[in-house]
Amino acid sequence: MSATLETIVAPATPHGRGALAIVRIDGPLSLGILMSLSRSASAAVRHAALVEIHFGDERIDECIAIRYEAPHSFTGNDLVELTLHGNPLIVERVLDACVALGARIAEPGEFTERAVLNGKMDLVQAESIADLINARTTLQAKLSLSNLEGSLSRKATAIRQTLLDVIVRLEAALDFSEEGYEFITRADARARVEGALRDTNALAETYRRGRATTAGLSAVILGRPNAGKSTLLNRLVGSDRAIVTPIPGTTRDIVRETIEIGGLPVTLADTAGLRASADLVEGIGIERAREAARNADIVMYLVDASTGFTDDDAREREVLGDDVLLVYTKSDLAPVPSSSIAISAVAEHGIDDLLRRLDELVRERFAAPEGALVNERQRLAVAECDAGLRAALASIDGGLDGQMIVVDLYRAANALGVLVGAITREDVLSEIFGKFCIGK
Repeated sequence: MSATLETIVAPATPHGRGALAIVRIDGPLSLGILMSLSRSASAAVRHAALVEIHFGDERIDECIAIRYEAPHSFTGNDLVELTLHGNPLIVERVLDACVALGARIAEPGEFTERAVLNGKMDLVQAESIADLINARTTLQAKLSLSNLEGSLSRKATAIRQTLLDVIVRLEAALDFSEEGYEFITRADARARVEGALRDTNALAETYRRGRATTAGLSAVILGRPNAGKSTLLNRLVGSDRAIVTPIPGTTRDIVRETIEIGGLPVTLADTAGLRASADLVEGIGIERAREAARNADIVMYLVDASTGFTDDDAREREVLGDDVLLVYTKSDLAPVPSSSIAISAVAEHGIDDLLRRLDELVRERFAAPEGALVNERQRLAVAECDAGLRAALASIDGGLDGQMIVVDLYRAANALGVLVGAITREDVLSEIFGKFCIGK
């Protein structure tokens, strides 16, 4: 906690030339540094002021300065923001001046870490800031913003509050056991723990969708040689990314491109045609194709309509299972089964229909609700809560002493405390904020 008494400085905008650049100064020396740089005797709180920045005899820039007093700032500390002209030389000169006046360059994520330590936001909200900055689609940004606004935190806190209430009542009963007072019956305690377990399970079930939304999805295009895999990739991407020839076996390694489908980034993979091959290099490509399919979120299996659904296609489909999107290509050359997805690159037919089907699939199967778990740290915390609740139910059903039930419930409640940052560990904070950009 002593580190929060230091004054730190960092640019809050990316390095490079631009119209404007923002420098943040946070800590007890921030006002003094501003007054020294601007040669001003005072600075109004929360008012934008046009000031000249000097250091020594050098005039560095003319900028907008805003001062925030603790605890009414992003970090909860005294904080100054300087909006400079966006020349990297000016930014570097201002940073040097601030360091000379007693500040130090901030570590990655240190401003947000201070906000967490000062109770301005919880740990889930802090993680959501990084997710929001890195969001590549509107759906990703929407999920990150909902968690930044506290959607996930409220769910976890509500469960934790229920457990703490049960704990308090059980501990009170233990304190007055000789007097025979009962502050909560075992039946009531069991019912409330069961309710908390249901809510915890519902929260845990959001992880698959939450992780898919933040990390994006993978989609593999499979099929026999010359089924049109590379052509489809090029049409979906909108450029000639993969080589297309009438020669079977042209694609030997995986070609990947990322597009947005259903509001999420989806990485498409064009793969080697599936067939028996004596060619060593092609054989490696075919094995990589099958491996990619095993790990993919979405598999599209292409069938050449001009040759029909062959025995080889049937064997591949059986291995892949039913959860595969079957797409008939070259539908301009031959009829396809009714209600099948049919496309033709030559006739420019069916691509929009395929994209609509993919869009529906992504939104129905992978898009996350508000307040979803989005990373492994959050998943593990909820899993630990689940384990504690199940142990508590076993203790209740086994007729164990109330103290044993309390221990199990503390385990569950503490896990949720770790989730939102009510209980913090230095290694957890270092891991989370070390991934932030400097200045945030």
